[in-house]
Amino acid sequence: MVAKQSSSLNRKEGEITRSERTSATQQAESVLKNAKERAGDVIHVVISDRTTIELPAHLSQEEIDARVEKYIKLHKSKI
Repeated sequence: MVAKQSSSLNRKEGEITRSERTSATQQAESVLKNAKERAGDVIHVVISDRTTIELPAHLSQEEIDARVEKYIKLHKSKI
């Protein structure tokens, strides 16, 4: 009788397992959550019907306008 081989032996070199993928996703979500907490209060600025950006709430209106202009300039194809 032939014993069933472990699935870890059958996987190709460099292949990522489901548990490794889930772990990486959870780690990325955790990093993003921590970054948002450190950023503090934010405001959402509508660029177009489909585009909204987050900016720090402490910015003056001039700084907000400058960042919106820069975003539009850099991302013309996405707007």
